Amino acid sequence: MKRNLVVLFALLVSVSAFSQAVKDRQVIPVAVNLNQVLRMTITNGGNIEFVFNSIDEYRDGLSADAATSGSANPAGSDGFYQTDFTIASSTRWKITYGSEQATFIGTDNPGHTLELDNVGFVLVNNGTHAFEAAGQPQTTTVGSSLFSAPTNNSADVTALQVYPVDLIVDNDDVTVSNAGDSDENSFSLLWRCGTGEDSGVTAMATESLLNQNPSPTPDRYVTNVLFELSVDN
Repeated sequence: MKRNLVVLFALLVSVSAFSQAVKDRQVIPVAVNLNQVLRMTITNGGNIEFVFNSIDEYRDGLSADAATSGSANPAGSDGFYQTDFTIASSTRWKITYGSEQATFIGTDNPGHTLELDNVGFVLVNNGTHAFEAAGQPQTTTVGSSLFSAPTNNSADVTALQVYPVDLIVDNDDVTVSNAGDSDENSFSLLWRCGTGEDSGVTAMATESLLNQNPSPTPDRYVTNVLFELSVDN
């Protein structure tokens, strides 16, 4: 009897040694859905119009910077010539801008034209993202996420140009990008016309409207300035 029990025990141990362990597997799908956020909002100054009514204005120009405006009341009029805008983007971005036309076109007489470089602007950074240092190539300054070639990284006055021109791009720093919200990417354009400011990469016309030859024909000159926000690859 004992022998039979030993043999039975041995068989049970043998069967147990060769049996498969019991397993159960379940699958939980996990997905990451990255929806693109890419938004430019103009909060002020969506329509800019310079109106020249005096000789001082023809001589000195009109500007959002009171110190460079020939207006009789520059402190009261400078807000008319300022555009404020913000960017909200989940990826590195750029703004391409420029005039739809090669010149301003007269509305009273389409044959009348005015050169684009009579108008210019200063780019002001109001957000927490930083521009590369003036005069430096991209990625020079660690931690700088913005780059603007036409404005010398927001240091100079730049004349209005024909579309397309990259106004602001990512600085290509591998440690920081210009992606962010409206607190990080907030800017102003301080427009001017006829101020003759010739410093910078793209200088304005140096002759005032008063001294240009031939003299500009009285008319209302217009153009559409495009601003396109896109991903900076």
